[in-house]
Amino acid sequence: FGSSHCGANHFCLGLLGWSGLDFPPNTPGATTLYSNIVVVNRLRRMMRAPRYAVSVPALLRSSASVRAASTLPAPQFAPVKFQKEDVEAVMKELPAFNFYEIKEPVPNPYQSSTLDRSILLDPPAPALVAPKTEFSKLENGLKIVSVDKQGLTAHLGLYVSAGSRFETSANFGVSHMVSMMSYASTAHLSHLRTVKTLEQLGAHGTATCKAGREEIVYKVDVMREFVPLVVPLMVGNVLFPRLLPWEVKAAHKKVKEAKEALDADAMVSELLHKAAYCNNTLGFSPLASERSMQYFTPETIRSFMLDHFAPERMVLVGVNVAHSELTKWAMRSFADYNAIPLKKRDEAKAVYTGGDLRMEGSSPFCHVALALESPAWGQAELASVTLLQSILGGGSATASGLGAGMTSRLNTQVVKQSPYVESCAAFNTSYSDTGLFGVYGVAQPDKAGDMCAAIAKCLTGMTSVSKDELAKAKAMLKGKLFRQLDDDCHLMQDLGTQVLLSGRYGSAADFAKAIDGVSEADVAAAAKKLLSSKPTVAAYGDTHTVPHYAAVEAALKA
Repeated sequence: FGSSHCGANHFCLGLLGWSGLDFPPNTPGATTLYSNIVVVNRLRRMMRAPRYAVSVPALLRSSASVRAASTLPAPQFAPVKFQKEDVEAVMKELPAFNFYEIKEPVPNPYQSSTLDRSILLDPPAPALVAPKTEFSKLENGLKIVSVDKQGLTAHLGLYVSAGSRFETSANFGVSHMVSMMSYASTAHLSHLRTVKTLEQLGAHGTATCKAGREEIVYKVDVMREFVPLVVPLMVGNVLFPRLLPWEVKAAHKKVKEAKEALDADAMVSELLHKAAYCNNTLGFSPLASERSMQYFTPETIRSFMLDHFAPERMVLVGVNVAHSELTKWAMRSFADYNAIPLKKRDEAKAVYTGGDLRMEGSSPFCHVALALESPAWGQAELASVTLLQSILGGGSATASGLGAGMTSRLNTQVVKQSPYVESCAAFNTSYSDTGLFGVYGVAQPDKAGDMCAAIAKCLTGMTSVSKDELAKAKAMLKGKLFRQLDDDCHLMQDLGTQVLLSGRYGSAADFAKAIDGVSEADVAAAAKKLLSSKPTVAAYGDTHTVPHYAAVEAALKA
């Protein structure tokens, strides 16, 4: 894991507890390259200082669940060797960047220019290159995936295979704690300097970290010329965070704020997972609770990262960035450090239990989700299940027009049949070893029972699909897959999720071919398999008319 120079055996210093206010003097070891990310006026001093080494938010995950079919070929990852480079040569590759910059206001010389006229005297000729997905892997196991669409804004994501499903009773909520400590002090940058650097790069509003049930994702959107500065900054979050006690304590208040920020849709998602996977893996909430405060400490966070944040469990994704640039700066970020060694971990299989969970809330409506167990990520029948999702579709009492699902089953059989139903939509959420398929609806409280009955009838009717209906669903799903290619953020998430969960990647064309191969019999078989599982019911808001669990179960068996 990195170079073998003197001092390389001092790995994981930041995670193991070093929290000095400056770097230790007279430390043995070679000069590091990580400090390329810091502001220019501090770069040269830091580069010569010796260093130690450390190594659906909502219910809808939509058509992305058809991804990563097990029949896809594994991509060929080009190996990237660690190299020891000349510091001065590396410094010359950094883009011009001023941390302390005060500009006097000047008149805008282009104030009267219209958008149909170029303000460039010599506009450069476009370099039209077809986007291509490229794969590489560092010596330490970190996978790198990128697609360069020649866009001006680079979208970077660091995906880590760690989340709430890997938590235990001794550290519930630790994934959320890790995310709240993102972009804080690292071994090379203080919290203030990190924030000010992101602000100066124009990325302070896009730098995020979110903990899910199976992954923790660091994201930054930045102008593509500043990728050499941002990649090492992102890697610093997972390689050597300081986890200073006062910064951890200051994050305690964010736990309550995160809970209060949950809307009704997010609450239903939480209740649904808790009921579907009672007391195991995916049933654990990715949000910390008030009970977690007693072990919201640097030691808990550090221990969790040492157990799960090995580079073999990470994927670095870039959209609108040259693959050679991304791999080069990722290599430089790790080259002089021993990363966290890979540890064997107990990966308990998710056990789908089904169940019923309701919570009274402040919403004036009744929010209900009925779900069944669906195939895991990479299963062959995922294409059939996703087509079922398209057939059921969804609708809203206020939405109309193209793409609003006006002809879908849920819209015609549920939403349009009652003035009391606000909205209704099918969902399919896939995980590495299981999934959830169902329908989420919002209705006036007194009519929630009628809506549940109509939803159950739609679900039982999935076993009968006409040839024309299937053809229309295929066309809609393939159109959605290809349209999503224009969304850079969605493309980045798709790349990261596929490679992280399965180590494979399939393009939209690959899955369009899989969708075309689904027959009516395949859809009917998938529907019967879904209906054979126990249902899960989750309700939030005014739930006084939601039917008993036994009534819902009986309706789905009818």
